[in-house]
Amino acid sequence: MAEAAMVEGLFEESIELVSILDLGEFKPQKVFWYYYDDVGSWRLIISGMAFDDLLPKQEPHAYKVIASALNSKNLPSLSISEVKLMRSDDVLLRALSFLVKTGPDTLIRASFSDTTLNGVFIKKMIIIRSN
Repeated sequence: MAEAAMVEGLFEESIELVSILDLGEFKPQKVFWYYYDDVGSWRLIISGMAFDDLLPKQEPHAYKVIASALNSKNLPSLSISEVKLMRSDDVLLRALSFLVKTGPDTLIRASFSDTTLNGVFIKKMIIIRSN
């Protein structure tokens, strides 16, 4: 299967989305683009304690928070369908904690390919924040 490339516009707009979320009560602690090899597409993974309180029982409300943030600015490339909310106790997120640590307000661009962390294989990932 051909691998889909990360579009620069999507990355820049994901930074904008994080900046918007940082202003409210849903400040994310972990944000990264993750390539799902089995379906051949990228997803913006967002996690944080405030989202943990909503997942899974109030998942629609959690996604409404993301949709509101997306709609508050003109982000034409990034859609809600490309965002995946995860609880901070997810196996992938726990493995990520061993890879990179950032400050709570730090935004970075750290790319990883074909990496295995604590038994979790990562085909491609671009970390934006991991605190």
